[in-house]
Amino acid sequence: MKSSIRALAELVLKNIDVLEADCAKRGVQEPSLLDPYEPGSEFTVDDGNVQRASTIIVAAAQQLIQTVQSPQTNLLMTAYSTTLSGAIRVATEFNIADILYEAGSKGLHVKEISSACKADPIKISQILRLLASGWIFKEVKPDVFANNRNSSIMVKGIPVKKLFDAPELKYSKPEGATPALLADIGDNTVKGSSYLYEALSDPKTAFSGEANEAALCRALNTNLACWDFFELPEQRERLNRFGVAMQGMSKLEPLDVTTKGFDWEGLKKDSLVVDVGGGIGSFSLALAKEHPHLKFVVQDRGPVVEDGLERLKVLHPEELNSGRISFQEHNFFDSQPIANADVYMLKFIIHDWSNKYSEIILCRLREAAGPHSRLVIVDKVIPYICSPSESNDEFSIPGILKPDLPAPIVNMSGGITYPHLSSVVMMLYCNGQERTHDAFGQYSSQILATPI
Repeated sequence: MKSSIRALAELVLKNIDVLEADCAKRGVQEPSLLDPYEPGSEFTVDDGNVQRASTIIVAAAQQLIQTVQSPQTNLLMTAYSTTLSGAIRVATEFNIADILYEAGSKGLHVKEISSACKADPIKISQILRLLASGWIFKEVKPDVFANNRNSSIMVKGIPVKKLFDAPELKYSKPEGATPALLADIGDNTVKGSSYLYEALSDPKTAFSGEANEAALCRALNTNLACWDFFELPEQRERLNRFGVAMQGMSKLEPLDVTTKGFDWEGLKKDSLVVDVGGGIGSFSLALAKEHPHLKFVVQDRGPVVEDGLERLKVLHPEELNSGRISFQEHNFFDSQPIANADVYMLKFIIHDWSNKYSEIILCRLREAAGPHSRLVIVDKVIPYICSPSESNDEFSIPGILKPDLPAPIVNMSGGITYPHLSSVVMMLYCNGQERTHDAFGQYSSQILATPI
């Protein structure tokens, strides 16, 4: 009888055939971890067969690793992963990828790297070697490091001298979105996760749905919700980084979810879309470019609106001058000031809040909606890890994607923990959550039955 580890290895090899065929069809080489990333150097992203093959390879390879390694090693390496997050933040904040980008493919000695960022070379060498062991940067010869495929996405697109002379501009270019996200994870997410147990075990906060009683608030030693804390004058840098980080997060989500997940083309000319809690307007801008017949109002808190308006003036003045996108200060817990809009959009908003506060947000939109208004909620739907045959379909949603991975893969996440990570991150930031499709079904039924 074939062993499970051999079956997993054969799954990997079988699906590698699909990826190699994709490269041969396009006349390109498969991506190399050793070379800096170039746009277009990935496997085809819009081919379902290629994406499924990639998912199966990741799931099978990770299950193979977890099976072959001892459980002690598996758990220890996972527990130590916060150290990697901290190291990535060091590399990002010290602009190390940018320094190495200017140094070229031959790399740079750690003493020169440390001199540029005014840090201890002994400590920086430890950081870089840890990261290189995890395929982030490469050590080309003893104490000489260079960028590789993974580290190169931390390059911010700004000359190194300017990065150090004017650090407030660190994340001002579009390329800065991913580095900002990485730095934010190494700061806020790591700090919040270290206080997760305290928040869940303290009787005062264990069952709380209040945003200002989340783990991150405890870590930051504040009674404010993290959004309010970020807006304090002395936290201006953190607020700016967080806003840019959300742009970086958007790059991890398929744009088609926003631009094609709803019949935007079916809306009449000059239909008004209200992007409730729309941040600095990234998603509205993407929609506006794809659907030029629509108008958008981006609503958010004052400082966020101010930031979004300034960014649009610099990066996309034509959209602002056309009047197709405008910004409005608004707290979505208050009465919605725009009545009878064609569409109210909540993109990655409901997951920030416990059911108690999500209900208030939705009720405010019901109060403002007209007979033809539509509500579009864009959020993650968290898959179960068990087999679909074991899950409860009572509240199944038409069109929902169910996990479908071949045996002997037993973890239906496919080894992709991102949506589940996101749910815990929402909890530690603000006592929010991502929801399973059953939870969405129960919750939607409850909201629709709630009188205004």
